[in-house]
Amino acid sequence: MPLAKISLVGTHSRAEEIYRLLRDQILEGTLRPDERLVESELAAMASISRTPVREAIRKLEVGGLVRNTGHGMVVGGISREELTDVCAVRETLEGMAAGMAASSRSELGLLSLESVAAEYTAAAANDDLGHQVAVNHTFHERIWQMAGNGYLEAQLRALRSIIERSQATTLTVPTRRQQSVGEHEQLVRLLAERKVDEATDLARLHFRQAMVVRLEMLGEAD
Repeated sequence: MPLAKISLVGTHSRAEEIYRLLRDQILEGTLRPDERLVESELAAMASISRTPVREAIRKLEVGGLVRNTGHGMVVGGISREELTDVCAVRETLEGMAAGMAASSRSELGLLSLESVAAEYTAAAANDDLGHQVAVNHTFHERIWQMAGNGYLEAQLRALRSIIERSQATTLTVPTRRQQSVGEHEQLVRLLAERKVDEATDLARLHFRQAMVVRLEMLGEAD
């Protein structure tokens, strides 16, 4: 296990702090699929009892980040079939978010999105993959926020986390990087014109295109 010592800062309950630390380690890839999470070891690292650790692991299990093998808890992986199912759900919700954003967006929200889209285009032109990935996240988060539904936004964040910890970003594929620039710019235009149906359809297509690349990448890794 990459962790050696766990320092709790005391801003939340012990269970919540352990949960957040493990969640971040899983989502960042520090803790890899099938790596064991042992309550007694984690408790010793944090100098606490096993009870808050057990609560944290249970919460991770509910969120799909860890699973019970029958012989203990391990970091969850994701199969090709599971990835397909998760992507299908996210495609639908991405379309819903874009349609809601087109209907309810504010001028300030639109200006913010336009700025992020321009930054994304510049990152692609400069072949700055790391920055492009970060700005891509921000772009979609802006749309989720513009939709004005906190539950929808939370679900999309969770789905993105599950998908992205399964493999590298699709933006590592040069053709996808360039294709996504045009899709972002077109989506901004549709939101500006409040074209709900068109924005919904494009957002779904945008994610579907990425899903095709993602599944191709998974096939190459098999």
